[in-house]
Amino acid sequence: MRLISFFLILFFLKPVLLSASNVDSLLTVLDEAEQNEILTDMYKLNFELAKVYSSGEEEKYEKAAFHYFEAYKVAIATNNIMNQSDCLYGMGYTHQRRNNYQESLDCFQRGIELSKKYPDDIEFKTMARVYTQISSIYQVLGDYKKAFDNQIQSLLICEKSNDLGGIANSQYNLGTIFFYQNQFERAQEHYEKAKVICDELKQERLIYSCLAALGSVSEKLGESEKSLDYNNKSLELAIKLNYKTGIAYAKGNIASNYLSVNNFAEAEKYCKEAISIKLDLEDSYGAIGSKIDLSKVYLGWNKLREAVIVLNEALDLAKMVESKSRQSDIYKNLSVVYEGLNNASKALDYTKKYVALKDSLLNEKTLEEMGTSQRRYELEKKEHDIAMLKKENELLEQKEMNQSLQKYVFGLVTIAFLMFIWWYKAKLNYQNNVNRILEEKNELLNGMNDEIEIKNKQLEHSNEDLKQFAYVASHDLKEPLRMINSYTNLLQRRYMGSFDESGKEFMNYITDAVGRMEILLDDLLDFSRAGSQPTPTNHVSTQDVMIMVEANLRHRLESLNATLVVKNDNLPSIKAHRTQMIQLLQNLVSNGMKFKGEKDPIVEVDCIKKENKFIFSVKDNGIGISEDNLEKVFEMFRRLHTREEYEGTGIGLATCKRIVTTWGGDIWVESEEGNGCTFFFSVPTTYAMMPEAKKLEAVPA
Repeated sequence: MRLISFFLILFFLKPVLLSASNVDSLLTVLDEAEQNEILTDMYKLNFELAKVYSSGEEEKYEKAAFHYFEAYKVAIATNNIMNQSDCLYGMGYTHQRRNNYQESLDCFQRGIELSKKYPDDIEFKTMARVYTQISSIYQVLGDYKKAFDNQIQSLLICEKSNDLGGIANSQYNLGTIFFYQNQFERAQEHYEKAKVICDELKQERLIYSCLAALGSVSEKLGESEKSLDYNNKSLELAIKLNYKTGIAYAKGNIASNYLSVNNFAEAEKYCKEAISIKLDLEDSYGAIGSKIDLSKVYLGWNKLREAVIVLNEALDLAKMVESKSRQSDIYKNLSVVYEGLNNASKALDYTKKYVALKDSLLNEKTLEEMGTSQRRYELEKKEHDIAMLKKENELLEQKEMNQSLQKYVFGLVTIAFLMFIWWYKAKLNYQNNVNRILEEKNELLNGMNDEIEIKNKQLEHSNEDLKQFAYVASHDLKEPLRMINSYTNLLQRRYMGSFDESGKEFMNYITDAVGRMEILLDDLLDFSRAGSQPTPTNHVSTQDVMIMVEANLRHRLESLNATLVVKNDNLPSIKAHRTQMIQLLQNLVSNGMKFKGEKDPIVEVDCIKKENKFIFSVKDNGIGISEDNLEKVFEMFRRLHTREEYEGTGIGLATCKRIVTTWGGDIWVESEEGNGCTFFFSVPTTYAMMPEAKKLEAVPA
């Protein structure tokens, strides 16, 4: 009876599902589907809810991400490759809108790997969208070369499948990449191509995007009236569509128009409205841009203090989302504001930061590589056209051959049928013999399975012991330390004046010992976790890992005046856990900086392929290691120096060794005392692969 009522509810609520307008009704039906364990409906309902939450009317991306993940689990359980691909795209998109760029890239990369494994099960449109979203993420992160390459890949897919909507979207995104490279005329050319297609398709959301983009680029080209006209049209269309994100960006663009004619009051009004909407939508990247525009309003209005406040707020957001392009703009504007405040020192400091970032974001090499990608795209397009013509000719020839062969087909089929009858009879006899043998072997296997089950239970007990150790290390052992630290601090605050010099010295010993014990427990916990996680199935880009390592160590690099050299072109992708790869490489780089000599530290990270292994190297110019101690450095609690000379617990390199051994690799060090050292670790090729870009041959100019 309960099952019948569920189907009745599903039938009468079908229009609700199709319109995706009643979230409560969808949740009610989903609850019924889960109680009755109807996987097909569980997938459809979770996927529909995710679409509603990520739509222009709802825009609740955290809930959208949850329902996409629930739908993804069902797609895996039912082994539906197409559904898995759609869910990975949805999860990647929602993580991107929440500024979780690394999680978003992971989802999209899994989608690409899925398409390579099952190319016939995934539509071209899905992969084009994936490459487009990856491009937009790298654009936000300031890596315009990767943004351009991925967008070109999307455009190629769309043109091969004659997907006009996808072509329009790719043209629009290429325009945006050129816009942020200050190539405004080329940006305008791509935007206009996109708008022509969108007008033909009558896709209002894309028409809005083209209008907004043309408004921005027209302003950059000095066409103020034309720009304001485009921006007003885009705002009207966004309001009509109830597109909140579009309303925010249109208001920001109109604010720029008013700023260009020195109407500061209107410019401030539109800027603040845009910032408010973007923050409500959790669009940190967009809010940063509007805050920069608001600072320009205050600068023109001669409200320099307000400009400083707004720019510092924008800088905090830019660092949080790791947007180098936005940081560059903020440094430039802070330099101008402090110059207006007659603070030459700060103005010069921000100018240096701006120049350093600008050089890394915009240089001739990047533009040259983008040009190479453009030429490669044009060449691949021509090759595709030629291949299609050849295929048509081959089909004509094949048709003629088929007509000649048809008269033989009937005779061959008859002979084949008689042979099949004979073969089938022989196969039945053979199968009976095989079944008898299999029954005997199954009895043996059942006995072996019992032994394996016993071993598995022993392993489970061992893992439980390790988990218990991790809990004790992280909680039970730290609790008394925190109590000692709290009461020691209380003694220092209340009675420090009553202590003589020896008493104060003893108190310092206690505080120092507690701090070292906490660090030691954290390192022991990291060591116990290393190698205890399940075997990874996805590849992690060590190029991206080194970006995270450099970001984590940025403060230390600056304080030590250290240089980190990363040979990205040589770094492969590793089948490993991302956190462990970051921990491994960060420990080795950090050691290279810590054990420095009189010179400023220089640490170089590289990788070579040798036979069936990838061999990573982390080289420094520090104090080096004596030959007698080369093997000892990887032992637990082994320290070659006193704590007064160099800080540490002696567990870091032991943890590195434990991580490397999980994939069957080796770790070792080569050094001469006083002449620096080089740490090596190997990864079997079964656990690693070179990035996709390495497989493409260079196209001559």
